[in-house]
Amino acid sequence: MTGPTMEEEREHHRNQPNKQPSLPEAKRRLLVVLGLLAAVMFFQHPAALTGAAGCFLFILLFKGIQLRTVVRRMLLIVPFGLGAVVFIPFQTEGEPLFSMLGYSATAEGVRHAAIILLKIMNANLLITYLICATPLFVLIKSLRSIGIPKVLIEIISLMLRYLYLVKEEAQSMVKAQRSRGLRLKGRDGRKAYKRVGEMLGVLFIRAYGRSERIYRSITARGGFDGGLTNAAELEAGGHFMQATPMYNQNASKRRVRGMLEKDERNAAIEVRHATYSYGNTSALNDVSFQVEQGDKVVLMGPNGAGKSTLIALLNGIEKPAQGAVYVFGEVMNEQSGKRMRSRIGVVYQDPDDQIFSTTVEEDVAFGPRNLGLTEEEARVRVDKALHAVHMLDQRSRSPFELSYGQKRRVAIAGVLAMEPDIMILDEPMAFLDPKSRDELQALLETMHASGLTLIVATHDVDFAAEWASRVLLLKEGRLLASGTTDLLFDDELLKQADLHLPRLVRPFRMLDGASGYKPRTVREAAQHIWKLMTNHSADQKSGNPGKKAE
Repeated sequence: MTGPTMEEEREHHRNQPNKQPSLPEAKRRLLVVLGLLAAVMFFQHPAALTGAAGCFLFILLFKGIQLRTVVRRMLLIVPFGLGAVVFIPFQTEGEPLFSMLGYSATAEGVRHAAIILLKIMNANLLITYLICATPLFVLIKSLRSIGIPKVLIEIISLMLRYLYLVKEEAQSMVKAQRSRGLRLKGRDGRKAYKRVGEMLGVLFIRAYGRSERIYRSITARGGFDGGLTNAAELEAGGHFMQATPMYNQNASKRRVRGMLEKDERNAAIEVRHATYSYGNTSALNDVSFQVEQGDKVVLMGPNGAGKSTLIALLNGIEKPAQGAVYVFGEVMNEQSGKRMRSRIGVVYQDPDDQIFSTTVEEDVAFGPRNLGLTEEEARVRVDKALHAVHMLDQRSRSPFELSYGQKRRVAIAGVLAMEPDIMILDEPMAFLDPKSRDELQALLETMHASGLTLIVATHDVDFAAEWASRVLLLKEGRLLASGTTDLLFDDELLKQADLHLPRLVRPFRMLDGASGYKPRTVREAAQHIWKLMTNHSADQKSGNPGKKAE
Protein backbone atom coordinates (compact mmCIF):
# COMPACT_ATOMS: atom_id res chain seq x y z
CA MET A 1 0.00 0.00 0.00
CA THR A 2 1.56 3.28 -1.08
CA GLY A 3 0.67 6.81 -0.19
CA PRO A 4 2.02 10.28 0.48
CA THR A 5 4.98 10.69 2.79
CA MET A 6 4.53 12.12 6.27
CA GLU A 7 6.06 15.46 5.20
CA GLU A 8 3.66 15.69 2.24
CA GLU A 9 0.68 14.99 4.49
CA ARG A 10 1.88 17.56 7.02
CA GLU A 11 2.32 20.14 4.28
CA HIS A 12 -1.18 19.40 3.00
CA HIS A 13 -2.52 19.78 6.53
CA ARG A 14 -0.73 23.12 6.98
CA ASN A 15 -2.17 24.43 3.70
CA GLN A 16 -5.75 23.77 4.72
CA PRO A 17 -7.82 26.85 5.67
CA ASN A 18 -7.38 27.69 9.33
CA LYS A 19 -10.91 27.64 10.70
CA GLN A 20 -10.00 27.19 14.34
CA PRO A 21 -8.10 29.26 16.90
CA SER A 22 -4.52 28.39 17.74
CA LEU A 23 -3.77 26.83 21.11
CA PRO A 24 -2.24 30.05 22.57
CA GLU A 25 -5.29 32.04 21.46
CA ALA A 26 -7.67 29.46 22.91
CA LYS A 27 -5.65 29.40 26.13
CA ARG A 28 -5.91 33.19 26.48
CA ARG A 29 -9.64 33.03 25.83
CA LEU A 30 -10.04 30.30 28.45
CA LEU A 31 -8.09 32.28 31.05
CA VAL A 32 -10.15 35.42 30.36
CA VAL A 33 -13.42 33.52 30.72
CA LEU A 34 -12.23 31.84 33.93
CA GLY A 35 -11.15 35.24 35.30
CA LEU A 36 -14.53 36.79 34.50
CA LEU A 37 -16.29 33.79 35.97
CA ALA A 38 -14.32 34.14 39.22
CA ALA A 39 -15.05 37.86 39.35
CA VAL A 40 -18.78 37.31 38.83
CA MET A 41 -18.84 34.83 41.70
CA PHE A 42 -17.70 37.64 44.04
CA PHE A 43 -20.53 39.98 43.01
CA GLN A 44 -23.25 40.16 45.66
CA HIS A 45 -25.53 42.88 44.26
CA PRO A 46 -28.37 41.93 41.87
CA ALA A 47 -27.94 45.12 39.84
CA ALA A 48 -24.25 44.41 39.21
CA LEU A 49 -24.98 40.81 38.21
CA THR A 50 -27.80 41.94 35.91
CA GLY A 51 -25.48 44.43 34.24
CA ALA A 52 -22.80 41.79 33.79
CA ALA A 53 -25.32 39.41 32.22
CA GLY A 54 -26.41 42.14 29.81
CA CYS A 55 -22.79 42.82 28.81
CA PHE A 56 -22.06 39.14 28.26
CA LEU A 57 -25.19 38.71 26.16
CA PHE A 58 -24.20 41.70 24.02
CA ILE A 59 -20.72 40.22 23.50
CA LEU A 60 -22.18 36.87 22.43
CA LEU A 61 -24.46 38.49 19.87
CA PHE A 62 -21.66 40.81 18.69
CA LYS A 63 -19.43 37.76 18.11
CA GLY A 64 -22.06 36.27 15.83
CA ILE A 65 -23.53 33.69 18.19
CA GLN A 66 -27.22 33.33 17.37
CA LEU A 67 -29.81 34.29 19.96
CA ARG A 68 -31.51 30.95 19.38
CA THR A 69 -28.31 29.17 20.47
CA VAL A 70 -28.10 31.32 23.59
CA VAL A 71 -31.73 30.61 24.48
CA ARG A 72 -31.23 26.86 24.07
CA ARG A 73 -28.22 27.00 26.35
CA MET A 74 -30.16 29.03 28.92
CA LEU A 75 -32.85 26.36 29.02
CA LEU A 76 -30.24 24.01 30.49
CA ILE A 77 -30.22 26.02 33.72
CA VAL A 78 -33.99 25.87 34.22
CA PRO A 79 -33.82 22.99 36.78
CA PHE A 80 -31.17 24.84 38.79
CA GLY A 81 -33.09 28.11 38.53
CA LEU A 82 -36.29 26.47 39.72
CA GLY A 83 -34.42 25.01 42.67
CA ALA A 84 -33.09 28.43 43.63
CA VAL A 85 -36.45 30.19 43.21
CA VAL A 86 -38.59 27.53 44.93
CA PHE A 87 -36.48 26.52 47.91
CA ILE A 88 -34.05 29.28 48.91
CA PRO A 89 -36.63 32.04 49.71
CA PHE A 90 -38.36 29.70 52.16
CA GLN A 91 -35.18 28.44 53.80
CA THR A 92 -33.59 31.80 54.68
CA GLU A 93 -34.24 33.61 57.93
CA GLY A 94 -35.45 37.23 57.86
CA GLU A 95 -38.50 39.40 57.57
CA PRO A 96 -41.43 37.46 56.03
CA LEU A 97 -42.39 38.74 52.60
CA PHE A 98 -45.23 36.37 51.62
CA SER A 99 -46.58 32.93 52.54
CA MET A 100 -47.38 29.83 50.47
CA LEU A 101 -48.69 26.45 51.61
CA GLY A 102 -47.89 27.33 55.18
CA TYR A 103 -44.31 28.39 54.46
CA SER A 104 -43.04 31.97 54.61
CA ALA A 105 -40.62 33.47 52.10
CA THR A 106 -38.32 36.17 53.42
CA ALA A 107 -37.06 39.28 51.64
CA GLU A 108 -33.49 38.20 52.33
CA GLY A 109 -34.26 34.76 50.88
CA VAL A 110 -35.71 36.26 47.70
CA ARG A 111 -32.63 38.47 47.32
CA HIS A 112 -30.31 35.53 47.90
CA ALA A 113 -32.21 33.40 45.35
CA ALA A 114 -32.00 36.23 42.78
CA ILE A 115 -28.23 36.51 43.30
CA ILE A 116 -27.72 32.75 42.85
CA LEU A 117 -29.96 32.69 39.76
CA LEU A 118 -28.10 35.62 38.19
CA LYS A 119 -24.74 34.01 38.91
CA ILE A 120 -25.90 30.81 37.20
CA MET A 121 -27.06 32.88 34.21
CA ASN A 122 -23.71 34.69 33.97
CA ALA A 123 -21.79 31.44 34.21
CA ASN A 124 -23.97 29.91 31.51
CA LEU A 125 -23.41 32.88 29.18
CA LEU A 126 -19.64 32.74 29.66
CA ILE A 127 -19.49 28.99 29.08
CA THR A 128 -21.74 29.37 26.02
CA TYR A 129 -19.30 31.89 24.56
CA LEU A 130 -16.33 29.63 25.30
CA ILE A 131 -17.92 26.54 23.72
CA CYS A 132 -19.27 28.37 20.67
CA ALA A 133 -16.05 30.28 19.99
CA THR A 134 -13.61 27.39 20.58
CA PRO A 135 -13.74 23.89 19.08
CA LEU A 136 -14.18 21.33 21.80
CA PHE A 137 -10.90 19.51 21.26
CA VAL A 138 -8.96 22.82 21.31
CA LEU A 139 -10.77 23.71 24.51
CA ILE A 140 -9.73 20.40 26.09
CA LYS A 141 -6.13 21.04 24.99
CA SER A 142 -6.35 24.46 26.61
CA LEU A 143 -7.60 22.94 29.86
CA ARG A 144 -4.67 20.54 29.81
CA SER A 145 -2.18 23.33 29.07
CA ILE A 146 -3.19 25.43 32.10
CA GLY A 147 -2.75 22.50 34.47
CA ILE A 148 -6.31 21.27 34.98
CA PRO A 149 -6.00 17.79 36.58
CA LYS A 150 -5.98 15.00 34.03
CA VAL A 151 -8.76 13.11 35.79
CA LEU A 152 -11.14 16.07 35.42
CA ILE A 153 -10.37 16.35 31.71
CA GLU A 154 -11.00 12.64 31.24
CA ILE A 155 -14.29 12.92 33.12
CA ILE A 156 -15.37 15.76 30.83
CA SER A 157 -14.35 13.78 27.73
CA LEU A 158 -16.17 10.65 28.86
CA MET A 159 -19.30 12.60 29.73
CA LEU A 160 -19.30 14.06 26.23
CA ARG A 161 -18.73 10.59 24.78
CA TYR A 162 -21.68 9.25 26.73
CA LEU A 163 -23.91 12.03 25.37
CA TYR A 164 -22.77 11.17 21.84
CA LEU A 165 -23.41 7.52 22.62
CA VAL A 166 -26.99 8.05 23.81
CA LYS A 167 -27.67 10.24 20.78
CA GLU A 168 -26.30 7.61 18.37
CA GLU A 169 -28.27 4.79 19.97
CA ALA A 170 -31.47 6.88 19.99
CA GLN A 171 -31.09 7.80 16.33
CA SER A 172 -30.53 4.19 15.26
CA MET A 173 -33.53 2.99 17.31
CA VAL A 174 -35.88 5.67 15.98
CA LYS A 175 -34.77 4.99 12.40
CA ALA A 176 -35.44 1.27 12.86
CA GLN A 177 -38.86 1.90 14.41
CA ARG A 178 -39.91 4.35 11.69
CA SER A 179 -38.96 1.80 9.05
CA ARG A 180 -41.48 -0.50 10.75
CA GLY A 181 -44.30 2.04 10.71
CA LEU A 182 -43.82 4.11 13.90
CA ARG A 183 -45.99 7.27 13.79
CA LEU A 184 -46.28 9.87 16.52
CA LYS A 185 -49.41 11.51 15.08
CA GLY A 186 -52.85 10.38 14.05
CA ARG A 187 -55.06 7.64 15.42
CA ASP A 188 -52.18 5.57 16.74
CA GLY A 189 -50.49 8.48 18.50
CA ARG A 190 -51.21 7.22 22.03
CA LYS A 191 -49.87 3.76 21.25
CA ALA A 192 -46.85 5.32 19.57
CA TYR A 193 -45.99 7.39 22.63
CA LYS A 194 -46.31 4.27 24.77
CA ARG A 195 -43.87 2.62 22.40
CA VAL A 196 -41.51 5.61 22.76
CA GLY A 197 -41.57 5.11 26.52
CA GLU A 198 -40.58 1.48 26.08
CA MET A 199 -37.84 2.53 23.69
CA LEU A 200 -36.37 4.91 26.27
CA GLY A 201 -35.89 2.01 28.69
CA VAL A 202 -34.23 -0.09 25.97
CA LEU A 203 -32.12 2.93 24.97
CA PHE A 204 -30.42 3.20 28.33
CA ILE A 205 -29.88 -0.57 28.50
CA ARG A 206 -28.19 -0.44 25.10
CA ALA A 207 -26.20 2.63 26.09
CA TYR A 208 -25.08 0.84 29.24
CA GLY A 209 -23.94 -2.17 27.20
CA ARG A 210 -22.00 0.07 24.80
CA SER A 211 -20.49 1.95 27.76
CA GLU A 212 -19.22 -1.32 29.19
CA ARG A 213 -17.49 -2.14 25.89
CA ILE A 214 -15.99 1.34 25.76
CA TYR A 215 -14.72 0.84 29.30
CA ARG A 216 -12.93 -2.32 28.17
CA SER A 217 -11.27 -0.53 25.28
CA ILE A 218 -10.18 2.30 27.59
CA THR A 219 -8.66 -0.21 29.99
CA ALA A 220 -6.90 -2.01 27.12
CA ARG A 221 -5.18 1.25 26.17
CA GLY A 222 -3.99 1.98 29.70
CA GLY A 223 -6.90 4.08 30.96
CA PHE A 224 -8.34 3.99 34.48
CA ASP A 225 -6.41 1.19 36.23
CA GLY A 226 -5.29 -0.42 33.01
CA GLY A 227 -1.81 0.93 32.45
CA LEU A 228 1.27 2.86 33.43
CA THR A 229 1.25 6.53 34.29
CA ASN A 230 4.77 7.12 35.55
CA ALA A 231 7.15 8.30 32.85
CA ALA A 232 10.09 7.13 34.93
CA GLU A 233 8.93 3.56 34.30
CA LEU A 234 9.52 3.91 30.57
CA GLU A 235 12.84 3.80 28.84
CA ALA A 236 12.61 2.81 25.16
CA GLY A 237 9.69 2.35 22.24
CA GLY A 238 7.98 -0.23 19.96
CA HIS A 239 8.29 -1.95 16.64
CA PHE A 240 5.90 -0.78 14.02
CA MET A 241 6.84 2.89 14.05
CA GLN A 242 10.54 2.10 13.76
CA ALA A 243 10.08 -0.22 10.80
CA THR A 244 8.03 2.26 8.78
CA PRO A 245 9.86 4.61 6.37
CA MET A 246 9.09 7.79 8.28
CA TYR A 247 10.69 6.56 11.50
CA ASN A 248 13.54 8.66 12.89
CA GLN A 249 16.46 6.24 13.01
CA ASN A 250 18.08 8.16 15.87
CA ALA A 251 15.11 7.61 18.17
CA SER A 252 15.61 5.13 20.98
CA LYS A 253 13.48 2.03 21.40
CA ARG A 254 10.87 2.42 24.10
CA ARG A 255 10.28 -0.48 26.47
CA VAL A 256 8.76 -0.79 29.89
CA ARG A 257 11.43 -1.08 32.55
CA GLY A 258 11.09 -4.19 34.66
CA MET A 259 9.13 -6.09 32.03
CA LEU A 260 10.71 -9.26 30.68
CA GLU A 261 12.50 -8.30 27.48
CA LYS A 262 11.45 -9.99 24.29
CA ASP A 263 13.15 -13.39 24.28
CA GLU A 264 13.58 -15.09 20.93
CA ARG A 265 13.41 -18.47 22.67
CA ASN A 266 9.86 -17.90 23.93
CA ALA A 267 6.60 -17.90 22.03
CA ALA A 268 4.87 -14.55 21.65
CA ILE A 269 1.79 -16.02 23.35
CA GLU A 270 1.26 -19.37 25.00
CA VAL A 271 -2.11 -20.45 26.38
CA ARG A 272 -2.09 -23.47 28.69
CA HIS A 273 -5.33 -25.27 29.53
CA ALA A 274 -7.34 -22.03 29.80
CA THR A 275 -10.89 -22.33 31.10
CA TYR A 276 -13.39 -19.52 31.57
CA SER A 277 -17.12 -19.36 32.40
CA TYR A 278 -19.84 -16.72 32.56
CA GLY A 279 -21.84 -17.95 35.54
CA ASN A 280 -22.91 -21.48 34.66
CA THR A 281 -22.11 -21.02 30.96
CA SER A 282 -18.74 -22.32 29.81
CA ALA A 283 -17.08 -19.94 27.33
CA LEU A 284 -13.66 -21.64 27.09
CA ASN A 285 -12.83 -25.22 28.03
CA ASP A 286 -9.22 -26.43 28.36
CA VAL A 287 -7.83 -24.37 25.47
CA SER A 288 -4.08 -24.68 24.76
CA PHE A 289 -2.01 -23.29 21.87
CA GLN A 290 1.08 -21.25 21.02
CA VAL A 291 1.58 -18.21 18.79
CA GLU A 292 5.17 -17.81 17.67
CA GLN A 293 6.82 -14.43 17.24
CA GLY A 294 6.09 -13.00 13.79
CA ASP A 295 3.11 -15.28 13.13
CA LYS A 296 0.04 -14.20 11.19
CA VAL A 297 -2.72 -16.07 13.00
CA VAL A 298 -6.42 -16.22 12.27
CA LEU A 299 -8.83 -17.16 15.04
CA MET A 300 -11.94 -18.68 13.50
CA GLY A 301 -15.19 -20.25 14.58
CA PRO A 302 -18.95 -19.65 14.60
CA ASN A 303 -20.67 -17.08 16.81
CA GLY A 304 -20.46 -18.16 20.44
CA ALA A 305 -17.29 -20.17 19.87
CA GLY A 306 -15.40 -18.16 22.51
CA LYS A 307 -13.29 -15.88 20.30
CA SER A 308 -14.13 -12.64 22.14
CA THR A 309 -13.57 -14.30 25.52
CA LEU A 310 -10.19 -15.59 24.38
CA ILE A 311 -9.20 -12.11 23.20
CA ALA A 312 -10.10 -10.72 26.63
CA LEU A 313 -7.85 -13.35 28.23
CA LEU A 314 -4.95 -12.65 25.87
CA ASN A 315 -5.12 -8.94 26.71
CA GLY A 316 -5.41 -9.52 30.46
CA ILE A 317 -8.85 -7.88 30.71
CA GLU A 318 -10.19 -11.21 32.03
CA LYS A 319 -8.35 -13.91 33.97
CA PRO A 320 -8.80 -17.65 33.27
CA ALA A 321 -10.56 -19.62 36.00
CA GLN A 322 -8.03 -22.38 35.34
CA GLY A 323 -4.85 -22.48 33.30
CA ALA A 324 -2.60 -19.58 32.37
CA VAL A 325 -1.61 -17.19 29.58
CA TYR A 326 2.07 -16.44 28.93
CA VAL A 327 3.39 -13.47 26.94
CA PHE A 328 7.03 -13.79 25.80
CA GLY A 329 7.50 -16.32 28.57
CA GLU A 330 6.00 -14.23 31.38
CA VAL A 331 2.73 -15.30 32.97
CA MET A 332 -0.20 -12.90 32.69
CA ASN A 333 -1.54 -12.15 36.17
CA GLU A 334 -2.90 -9.28 38.24
CA GLN A 335 0.56 -7.75 38.73
CA SER A 336 1.95 -8.18 35.23
CA GLY A 337 -1.31 -7.65 33.30
CA LYS A 338 -1.21 -3.87 33.42
CA ARG A 339 2.35 -3.75 32.12
CA MET A 340 1.70 -6.30 29.39
CA ARG A 341 -1.17 -4.32 27.91
CA SER A 342 1.38 -1.90 26.50
CA ARG A 343 2.76 -4.86 24.48
CA ILE A 344 -0.56 -6.38 23.35
CA GLY A 345 -2.83 -4.04 21.40
CA VAL A 346 -6.46 -4.93 20.73
CA VAL A 347 -8.61 -3.45 17.95
CA TYR A 348 -12.23 -4.30 18.73
CA GLN A 349 -14.89 -5.27 16.21
CA ASP A 350 -16.91 -2.06 16.38
CA PRO A 351 -14.68 1.03 16.13
CA ASP A 352 -17.37 3.06 17.92
CA ASP A 353 -16.61 0.94 21.00
CA GLN A 354 -12.99 2.04 20.85
CA ILE A 355 -13.24 5.71 19.88
CA PHE A 356 -14.29 8.01 22.70
CA SER A 357 -12.39 11.31 22.36
CA THR A 358 -13.59 14.50 20.72
CA THR A 359 -11.08 14.44 17.85
CA VAL A 360 -9.03 11.89 15.95
CA GLU A 361 -5.80 13.32 17.35
CA GLU A 362 -7.01 13.25 20.96
CA ASP A 363 -8.20 9.66 20.61
CA VAL A 364 -4.93 8.37 19.17
CA ALA A 365 -2.97 10.25 21.88
CA PHE A 366 -4.96 8.59 24.67
CA GLY A 367 -2.74 5.51 24.92
CA PRO A 368 0.66 7.26 24.73
CA ARG A 369 -0.39 9.70 27.45
CA ASN A 370 -1.37 6.80 29.68
CA LEU A 371 2.13 5.42 29.15
CA GLY A 372 3.46 8.57 30.80
CA LEU A 373 4.96 10.15 27.67
CA THR A 374 5.44 13.89 27.39
CA GLU A 375 3.12 15.86 25.10
CA GLU A 376 5.89 16.11 22.50
CA GLU A 377 6.56 12.36 22.60
CA ALA A 378 2.83 11.65 22.39
CA ARG A 379 2.49 14.01 19.42
CA VAL A 380 5.30 12.21 17.56
CA ARG A 381 3.59 8.86 18.11
CA VAL A 382 0.25 10.28 16.97
CA ASP A 383 1.84 11.62 13.76
CA LYS A 384 3.45 8.25 12.99
CA ALA A 385 0.32 6.23 13.71
CA LEU A 386 -1.99 8.48 11.69
CA HIS A 387 0.46 8.53 8.81
CA ALA A 388 0.64 4.75 8.86
CA VAL A 389 -3.14 4.48 8.35
CA HIS A 390 -3.29 7.49 5.97
CA MET A 391 -5.42 9.61 8.33
CA LEU A 392 -2.97 12.41 9.12
CA ASP A 393 -5.06 15.02 7.31
CA GLN A 394 -8.12 14.03 9.39
CA ARG A 395 -6.46 14.59 12.76
CA SER A 396 -8.58 17.61 13.75
CA ARG A 397 -11.94 16.11 12.78
CA SER A 398 -14.43 14.60 15.15
CA PRO A 399 -14.15 10.81 14.77
CA PHE A 400 -17.94 10.58 14.93
CA GLU A 401 -18.14 12.40 11.58
CA LEU A 402 -16.00 9.83 9.78
CA SER A 403 -17.06 6.88 7.63
CA TYR A 404 -17.01 3.39 9.10
CA GLY A 405 -13.79 2.52 7.28
CA GLN A 406 -12.12 5.72 8.49
CA LYS A 407 -13.20 4.98 12.05
CA ARG A 408 -11.62 1.56 11.71
CA ARG A 409 -8.35 3.22 10.68
CA VAL A 410 -8.48 5.59 13.64
CA ALA A 411 -9.08 2.65 15.99
CA ILE A 412 -6.02 0.88 14.54
CA ALA A 413 -3.96 4.07 14.83
CA GLY A 414 -4.93 4.37 18.50
CA VAL A 415 -3.43 0.94 19.14
CA LEU A 416 -0.39 1.49 16.89
CA ALA A 417 0.47 4.60 18.91
CA MET A 418 0.98 2.30 21.92
CA GLU A 419 3.76 0.62 19.86
CA PRO A 420 2.85 -2.96 20.85
CA ASP A 421 4.70 -6.16 19.94
CA ILE A 422 1.48 -8.11 19.40
CA MET A 423 -1.74 -6.82 17.86
CA ILE A 424 -5.11 -8.56 18.04
CA LEU A 425 -7.90 -7.49 15.69
CA ASP A 426 -11.49 -8.62 16.20
CA GLU A 427 -13.37 -8.95 12.87
CA PRO A 428 -11.44 -6.09 11.19
CA MET A 429 -13.03 -6.75 7.77
CA ALA A 430 -16.62 -6.55 9.04
CA PHE A 431 -18.85 -4.00 7.22
CA LEU A 432 -16.02 -2.73 5.01
CA ASP A 433 -16.49 -2.15 1.29
CA PRO A 434 -14.17 -4.08 -1.07
CA LYS A 435 -11.73 -1.19 -1.54
CA SER A 436 -11.43 -0.58 2.22
CA ARG A 437 -11.00 -4.33 2.75
CA ASP A 438 -8.09 -4.46 0.31
CA GLU A 439 -6.49 -1.40 1.88
CA LEU A 440 -6.82 -2.87 5.36
CA GLN A 441 -5.29 -6.17 4.24
CA ALA A 442 -2.35 -4.24 2.76
CA LEU A 443 -2.01 -2.36 6.06
CA LEU A 444 -1.91 -5.67 7.92
CA GLU A 445 0.91 -6.82 5.64
CA THR A 446 2.84 -3.62 6.37
CA MET A 447 2.33 -4.08 10.09
CA HIS A 448 3.51 -7.68 9.90
CA ALA A 449 6.57 -6.71 7.84
CA SER A 450 7.52 -4.31 10.64
CA GLY A 451 7.85 -7.21 13.10
CA LEU A 452 4.41 -7.26 14.69
CA THR A 453 2.82 -10.56 15.63
CA LEU A 454 -0.78 -10.43 14.39
CA ILE A 455 -3.86 -12.33 15.56
CA VAL A 456 -7.07 -11.72 13.61
CA ALA A 457 -10.45 -13.06 14.70
CA THR A 458 -12.58 -13.46 11.60
CA HIS A 459 -15.33 -15.41 9.82
CA ASP A 460 -13.80 -14.61 6.42
CA VAL A 461 -12.38 -17.91 5.17
CA ASP A 462 -11.17 -16.35 1.90
CA PHE A 463 -9.13 -13.70 3.74
CA ALA A 464 -7.77 -16.32 6.16
CA ALA A 465 -6.66 -18.68 3.38
CA GLU A 466 -4.91 -15.90 1.49
CA TRP A 467 -3.31 -14.02 4.40
CA ALA A 468 -2.62 -16.22 7.42
CA SER A 469 0.32 -18.43 8.30
CA ARG A 470 -1.55 -20.26 11.09
CA VAL A 471 -5.17 -21.07 11.88
CA LEU A 472 -6.91 -21.67 15.22
CA LEU A 473 -10.40 -23.19 14.95
CA LEU A 474 -12.76 -22.83 17.93
CA LYS A 475 -16.14 -24.44 18.47
CA GLU A 476 -18.27 -24.12 21.63
CA GLY A 477 -15.30 -23.01 23.71
CA ARG A 478 -13.01 -25.84 22.61
CA LEU A 479 -10.06 -25.74 20.24
CA LEU A 480 -11.00 -27.95 17.30
CA ALA A 481 -7.69 -27.68 15.49
CA SER A 482 -4.51 -25.63 15.24
CA GLY A 483 -2.17 -25.64 12.26
CA THR A 484 -1.42 -24.18 8.84
CA THR A 485 -4.02 -22.83 6.41
CA ASP A 486 -4.31 -26.35 4.98
CA LEU A 487 -6.95 -26.79 7.71
CA LEU A 488 -9.21 -24.49 5.69
CA PHE A 489 -9.34 -27.05 2.86
CA ASP A 490 -10.45 -29.95 5.07
CA ASP A 491 -14.14 -30.41 4.23
CA GLU A 492 -14.97 -32.45 7.31
CA LEU A 493 -13.19 -30.10 9.70
CA LEU A 494 -14.82 -27.02 8.17
CA LYS A 495 -18.21 -28.67 8.51
CA GLN A 496 -17.55 -29.20 12.24
CA ALA A 497 -16.51 -25.56 12.60
CA ASP A 498 -19.60 -24.29 10.71
CA LEU A 499 -17.35 -22.74 8.04
CA HIS A 500 -17.19 -23.15 4.26
CA LEU A 501 -14.44 -23.76 1.73
CA PRO A 502 -12.65 -20.71 0.30
CA ARG A 503 -14.51 -19.50 -2.77
CA LEU A 504 -11.49 -19.86 -5.07
CA VAL A 505 -11.31 -23.59 -4.29
CA ARG A 506 -14.94 -24.50 -4.92
CA PRO A 507 -14.87 -24.47 -8.76
CA PHE A 508 -11.83 -26.78 -8.80
CA ARG A 509 -13.71 -29.32 -6.67
CA MET A 510 -16.16 -29.63 -9.58
CA LEU A 511 -13.49 -30.08 -12.26
CA ASP A 512 -12.38 -33.57 -13.13
CA GLY A 513 -8.79 -34.10 -12.01
CA ALA A 514 -8.47 -30.67 -10.32
CA SER A 515 -9.95 -31.39 -6.91
CA GLY A 516 -6.49 -31.30 -5.32
CA TYR A 517 -5.87 -27.67 -6.31
CA LYS A 518 -5.90 -25.27 -3.36
CA PRO A 519 -5.48 -21.72 -4.68
CA ARG A 520 -5.22 -19.08 -1.97
CA THR A 521 -5.08 -16.03 -4.23
CA VAL A 522 -6.57 -15.01 -7.58
CA ARG A 523 -3.10 -15.32 -9.11
CA GLU A 524 -2.78 -18.93 -7.97
CA ALA A 525 -6.29 -19.71 -9.25
CA ALA A 526 -5.41 -18.20 -12.65
CA GLN A 527 -2.22 -20.29 -12.81
CA HIS A 528 -4.18 -23.47 -12.07
CA ILE A 529 -6.74 -22.63 -14.74
CA TRP A 530 -3.96 -22.00 -17.26
CA LYS A 531 -2.41 -25.34 -16.34
CA LEU A 532 -5.74 -27.10 -16.90
CA MET A 533 -6.19 -25.36 -20.26
CA THR A 534 -2.63 -26.23 -21.30
CA ASN A 535 -3.08 -29.88 -20.34
CA HIS A 536 -6.39 -30.03 -22.18
CA SER A 537 -4.84 -28.52 -25.31
CA ALA A 538 -1.97 -31.01 -25.15
CA ASP A 539 -4.45 -33.88 -24.82
CA GLN A 540 -6.36 -32.64 -27.84
CA LYS A 541 -3.21 -32.58 -29.95
CA SER A 542 -2.12 -36.02 -28.79
CA GLY A 543 -5.50 -37.45 -29.65
CA ASN A 544 -6.45 -38.24 -26.06
CA PRO A 545 -9.28 -35.75 -25.35
CA GLY A 546 -10.63 -37.84 -22.52
CA LYS A 547 -7.40 -37.90 -20.52
CA LYS A 548 -7.79 -36.38 -17.10
CA ALA A 549 -5.82 -33.30 -16.09
CA GLU A 550 -3.05 -34.02 -13.66
